Amino acid sequence: MSKRLLYIYNPHAGRQRARGSLAEVVEVFSGRGWEVTVYPTTKAGDATAAVARMACGFERVVCCGGDGTLNEVVRGMLQLPQESRIPIGYIPTGTTNDFARTLELPKTTVPLAELAASGAPYPVDIGEANQHPFTYVAAFGLFTDVSYSTPQTSKQLLGHLAYVLEGVGKLADVPSYHMTVTTSDGRSVEGDFIYGMVGNTVSVGGMVNLPRELVKLDDGKFEVLLVRMPKTPEDWQSVLSAMNLQELTDNGAVVGFTASEVTFTCDELVAWTVDGEFGGAQAVTTVVNHPRAVSIVYGKTEGEKEK
Repeated sequence: MSKRLLYIYNPHAGRQRARGSLAEVVEVFSGRGWEVTVYPTTKAGDATAAVARMACGFERVVCCGGDGTLNEVVRGMLQLPQESRIPIGYIPTGTTNDFARTLELPKTTVPLAELAASGAPYPVDIGEANQHPFTYVAAFGLFTDVSYSTPQTSKQLLGHLAYVLEGVGKLADVPSYHMTVTTSDGRSVEGDFIYGMVGNTVSVGGMVNLPRELVKLDDGKFEVLLVRMPKTPEDWQSVLSAMNLQELTDNGAVVGFTASEVTFTCDELVAWTVDGEFGGAQAVTTVVNHPRAVSIVYGKTEGEKEK
């Protein structure tokens, strides 16, 4: 009896790579013994609805698109009971593909398809920021609106450069937010912050980079970074240097720590992005970790994961 695989792809992600590689990907899946059903998305929310409606009839779902497409598939999976959630394979074709870097996925189509078809699934924590699920990051402040405000055509033509060009103009007038940040284990931090993130990733937009050994995808905790408002040009240099952290600490420019639940309280509305999409604006945002909520195929053996 054939194994059944649901292949969901976003024809518009990145430079429309998914559309051009469709036959090649399906051939790889079929060669690995899968009976494939193909589902192209046509609008926002399509992947979520398809997974929630169809996943129970399959043994694996593979999505092809950007981090936003993966987010939609995860959202759909979360609508199912835990015992009905099937493994998720991922073929990234987006503009930045931050989470793909964390998963250390291959760079080209055929190896990606082979891994998605025959790799091993591992449990992954999923976050929720005010009822907005995310797979790798929820963030506010500097540059965080670039991914959802940059036109899709610019993303396709310029790739990551579109994000950089769109973001450069924001440095002239950077807003800060006076916040009190508290965690469920008793930590409290107050200050004026230009950027904050709660993530499960080694990379965010090429601007935040964490050592791989700090980031565990299934430990029930997120890495939290808060960037203080610079007061001098020298402070800006400190901020840029601090965004490539070697450890989670308070070094004056950036506060870093881990938490399973964290609440951000501000006296004004703060816009958030979740996995590169708009996640609402509110004065109080609570971010919660849901441990090992879904399984994602990224193929490493247990021994390799410990290295």
